[in-house]
Amino acid sequence: MRQSQHFGIDVGTTKIVALAGRVEPRRRIAEVTDLGEASSRGLRRGIVVDRQAASESIWEAIESSGVKPGSATVGIAGGHINSFNTEVTLLNRGRNKVVTPRFLRRLENEALHAVELGPDEQVIHIVPRSYTLDGEEGIRQPLGLAARRVTLRAHVISGSVQSIQNLLWAVEDCGVRVSEVVLEPLAASESCLTEAERDMGVALLDIGGGTTDIAVFWRGALTHTAVLPLGGQSLSSDAAFGLKVPFEIAERLKIRYGTVLSTTVDTFAAVKAKDRHYNAHFLSQILEYRGREILEMARDSLDKARVRNFLTGGAVLTGGGSLLDGMTELTEDILDLRARLAAPRRVRGRIKPLQEPQYSTAVGLLYFAAKSSNLKPQHKGASATTFGSIVAAIKSWFGGGRSKMGLERRR
Repeated sequence: MRQSQHFGIDVGTTKIVALAGRVEPRRRIAEVTDLGEASSRGLRRGIVVDRQAASESIWEAIESSGVKPGSATVGIAGGHINSFNTEVTLLNRGRNKVVTPRFLRRLENEALHAVELGPDEQVIHIVPRSYTLDGEEGIRQPLGLAARRVTLRAHVISGSVQSIQNLLWAVEDCGVRVSEVVLEPLAASESCLTEAERDMGVALLDIGGGTTDIAVFWRGALTHTAVLPLGGQSLSSDAAFGLKVPFEIAERLKIRYGTVLSTTVDTFAAVKAKDRHYNAHFLSQILEYRGREILEMARDSLDKARVRNFLTGGAVLTGGGSLLDGMTELTEDILDLRARLAAPRRVRGRIKPLQEPQYSTAVGLLYFAAKSSNLKPQHKGASATTFGSIVAAIKSWFGGGRSKMGLERRR
């Protein structure tokens, strides 16, 4: 049977990636059929700050893909993202005390209402971690089992209503309906991590242009998420300031000659850009300083959540910023964990560049799009993700109507 085509849009701070493709549910293989990319404008650290510029960038990526989707799954990040763990219990008064999909929806709805949010916050995801059935803990798949008392432990992710709405508008200005909003490190983990790593305990660090996103899994369940307000762009900005060069030249020097291991660079070594020479050791010191800051923030986030000591699967780096020379070694040094670089797994198609770390989130969005289009997997237990009606809920805050900016492009 031919799979439906899905569309994902990774709206990053430095780059927009639009992907079209199909997913084989049983083999969990993504076949990417179309790819579009464009430089990102109008975003700062994952948040839309210029709606028109952001919309134009998104449209350029969609147009370059050659596909005009009716709807898309869109990634979200930014400093407005919050997360925490919660626990709710319900008595099962159903026939034969069997846990049904309807009961699980009630349980998740109870978790949603038990959450204390700020006045401008909205839940993006409720991710089941585990269930307890009549005192029996660690149940991942309760569906079809009999229990009188059922407890759900879940990880809740929320975000600013205004930030989410601005992202929705920027995409829908292009004539594309947003079907789902997905936290970007969740999407990246879907395409990069193995089941064994999730079970052992693993921290995914998605180092993007404007943010570094964290997702921690333990015993197969999502345990901790965070969005740090620094990414690869911060290293380039520091290099531009330190070397007193335009940002574009600093970015070029970083990509071509940069490393975060300054001790490996000769003190008198020089690198060249536009007929000028720069001290390579000084460049590496600048990059290492900011790289250390990002990884120390990640370490502090893991320690605050009290999860670092459980990560026997180590740390997995992905995203464009992870490609900088020495990042894996520096991660092992600062986090005191084994680390590896990861690109999307289980990807096929004629588009070769996709098996690179900078496409992890975009490919993961295809997996989430496939999940949300199939109603059956929605209650597969602790590995499933409950989206609720985030898009509809956000729109209701703003009158439920489409934006009136009139930026939709002509075909």
